[in-house]
Amino acid sequence: MSDVLARMRRDRQNGRILDYRRFRKPPNGGPGPAKEAFDCLFLCDHCGYLSDVEGACPSCTHTAWIDLDNWAHAERLREVEEGARQNPVPEVRWRVRGASLAVGAVLGLGCVTGLALAGMVAVEVGSLVGVGAGAMGAGTVLTHALGRRRFGWSLMAKGVRNPSRWRVPLPIADPKAGTLRRAAGPALASGPLLQAPFTGRACVAYEVAVLFDHPSDAWPPTWVLREMRSCAFEVDGREVGADRATLGAAVEAVERPVMNEDQKRRFLRERGLFLADGSFDLYEAIVAPDAYCEVLWPLAPEGAPPFVVAATGPVGRHPYRG
Repeated sequence: MSDVLARMRRDRQNGRILDYRRFRKPPNGGPGPAKEAFDCLFLCDHCGYLSDVEGACPSCTHTAWIDLDNWAHAERLREVEEGARQNPVPEVRWRVRGASLAVGAVLGLGCVTGLALAGMVAVEVGSLVGVGAGAMGAGTVLTHALGRRRFGWSLMAKGVRNPSRWRVPLPIADPKAGTLRRAAGPALASGPLLQAPFTGRACVAYEVAVLFDHPSDAWPPTWVLREMRSCAFEVDGREVGADRATLGAAVEAVERPVMNEDQKRRFLRERGLFLADGSFDLYEAIVAPDAYCEVLWPLAPEGAPPFVVAATGPVGRHPYRG
């Protein structure tokens, strides 16, 4: 759990790849409607926080908002993000290359061993080294060309990291801080239940995430959304306010969402994303009504929302509590 909090804080501190100075708001006017037919969110171009209203960003305090209702602004943002995706995350890029090298080396060595055993290559050190190096090089290039997108997807899908759009309860807890107090028991809703967007499940809290990919983009795929919502609920007599719970469950892929194409298109468009741009993989996690869970209120920073983790019964010491 501390790893999750550390990643969330790091993502917030790193900010977005996009720079507001690159986002030049286009002039109003032109053919077609200026506004979307339904309400969309506002996007902070400094840190990527999604908000229902303008004003000082609750995450970074900046006021550089992109009105996603505005078609011209949304299209301009679309262009900027398309250009940014041509520069993959260096860390993941090198990990993909490392995986390609490892697989290529295995394939190359296997090929040389097979040829040597079959008598097609003279069993001499010089010959084996030369043929082996060539086979390893060819295997690495071939593996990278054919498998880099799959490697990139498998690396990125392990966990949500550095999403370009996000909305989670603030401030994010310090992963090194201890716990002020805790509660354990069933999550009892004290307000209207929520409906998880992708699966339609009733819940007291949910987290959704979206992983985007397009064949013509530079690999790997990128996380374009992380969003947490919760209704008011209580655990063991302790109240948790609406949208004041940070989920600790890992999101899981939703293979068959309850959304139809129009609903999915609208959900994405409200957040400045366009279904026609490529492949959007949907992920989700929930806290079900009456589910047994543990709620941890962190010591720092002041006002940080509690962390909610699933539990199957009475819980003992947890590493997050120090």
